[in-house]
Amino acid sequence: MFMKRGFDADAVEASMNMMEISLRENVIGSVPRGLCLMLRSIDKWIYDMDPFEPLKYEKSLMTLEARIRDEGSKSDFSPLIQKFLLNNPHRVLVEMQPDPQMASCDEAVEKKILNKFKASMTEKELAELAHATQELRLKQQTPHPLEALRSGPILSPQDFPKGPIPVPTEVACINGGKVLKHDIFTHDVLYTDIVFHMSSLKQELVPLVPLFCKSLLDMNTKDMSFIELHQWIGRKTGGISIDAMVSDVRCKEDLCGHILIRGKAMAGRAKHLFQLVNCVLQEVQFTDQQRFKQLVFEFKARMQNLLGGSGHKITASRMEAKLNVSGWVAEQMFGISFWEFLQVLERKVDQNWDEVSSSLEEIRKSLICKENCIINLTAEGKNLTKSLKFVSKFVDMLPCNSPFPKTTRTARLPSPNEAIIIPTPVIIKFFFLQGSFIYNVGGLFLTFTFYRLIMLENL
Repeated sequence: MFMKRGFDADAVEASMNMMEISLRENVIGSVPRGLCLMLRSIDKWIYDMDPFEPLKYEKSLMTLEARIRDEGSKSDFSPLIQKFLLNNPHRVLVEMQPDPQMASCDEAVEKKILNKFKASMTEKELAELAHATQELRLKQQTPHPLEALRSGPILSPQDFPKGPIPVPTEVACINGGKVLKHDIFTHDVLYTDIVFHMSSLKQELVPLVPLFCKSLLDMNTKDMSFIELHQWIGRKTGGISIDAMVSDVRCKEDLCGHILIRGKAMAGRAKHLFQLVNCVLQEVQFTDQQRFKQLVFEFKARMQNLLGGSGHKITASRMEAKLNVSGWVAEQMFGISFWEFLQVLERKVDQNWDEVSSSLEEIRKSLICKENCIINLTAEGKNLTKSLKFVSKFVDMLPCNSPFPKTTRTARLPSPNEAIIIPTPVIIKFFFLQGSFIYNVGGLFLTFTFYRLIMLENL
C-alpha cells in the first residue's frame, strides 16, 4: 500500500524545503563556511571526480521539485525504497550487549600477542625496532624547516581588516512599526528577528514569560492543532523560535527585556513566514489545560537537570539578582525563583486554571503591539524590497498600543547571605560565590569570584 501511494505530500514538501535552506546556508555548527564547502566536495574529490558537482544543487533541486509536483513522490522514492530496502539482500543484524570486563580482556589479549611476538624476535631485531621507534619519535617532534613551512599559503596581519566589518543598516518606519533592514547576500534566504519590549508587563507575570513563549508554539490555534502548526512551519519556513531575552543597559541601572521571535524562510516564501508568525502570536489559544500542564512538567524536568548539574550558573544568577534589576528579572525566569514558581504553578493549573489562562492572555496583550515592536530583516536588496509588503501587512494586524502602562522596575533580591541546598546523587558540589558591582567609564560591569569544591561521596 505504501509503495503505491508514496510519502505524504506535506512531509515531502517540508523535507525539500529544509534541505534547500540547509544547502543554501551551508553551515555546520561553528565550522567556517569555506571548510564546509570543502567537506561537501571531498566525497567526489578523493575519487578523482568533479569536486564542484556536490556544490551545484539548484538545478537538481528544481528538477526534483518539478517531477514530484507533476508525478508525486512515489515516482522517485518508491523505486529507491524497493531497490535499497525491500529487495536488498545485503543486511546484517547486530546485537550489542554491555560487558564491563571487555576493556581489560582486550588489553590482556593485546599484551599476550605482543609478548609472544617479542619472544620470537632476536636481540638484533629488538635493537633495530627500538632504534626505528626512536627515529620516528624524533621525526615527529622535530619542527618542519622554515622553507617547508613557507611553501604553503600564509596569512599575514596585513591580510585582515583593521576594523570591524560594517553591517549595512537602514532604519524605516512601516505602519507605525520600526524596521531595520540589512542588505547582505544570504543565498535567497530571508532572516527576520521580531522583538517586543516587556516594559508594559506586570511584575508578578514575569516568571510566566518562558512558559508563555513555549505555549505560543506548542498549543493549539483557532484552526489547527499544535502538531499541524509545526508541520506548516516545516513546509513553509526554515524554523521559528520564541525566547525571552534580558540584558543590562549600558551606563544605566536599567534593563532591556524582550521576547524575541526568530524565523527564516526562502525569500519567495516571506508571505508564509509572516503569516505564521502572526498566527502564533495572535491565534494561539490558551485553553488546553492538560497540554499546558505537560509544558510545566517539561520546564520542571529541565530545571531539575540545571540545578543538579550547573550549580555555578544558578548561584551566579542568584547573586546577580541581588545586584541589579536585569539580574532579578533573569532569575525570576531562569533561576531558583523560577523553580519555586513552577512548584506553585503546577498546583495552580489544577486548582485555578482560568486564572492561569487569563494571565497568559494578559501577557499577550501587554507585549504584542506596534508600540513595543521592532523588526529586523536580513536579505539581498531585491528580496528585502519584495518582503516589505508582507511586513507591512503583519504590522497592520498588530494592536496599536498595549492597554497596560509602562513600568520602571526596581526590584532586587534581598542582600543577606544565602545557602542553597540541592539534593544530587553521589557527587556533592559546593559553590562559594562573591559578587559586586564595578563602575567604569565605559559602563556598568558585574564581576564574580568562584570557589568550587567537588567531593566524590556523600557525607
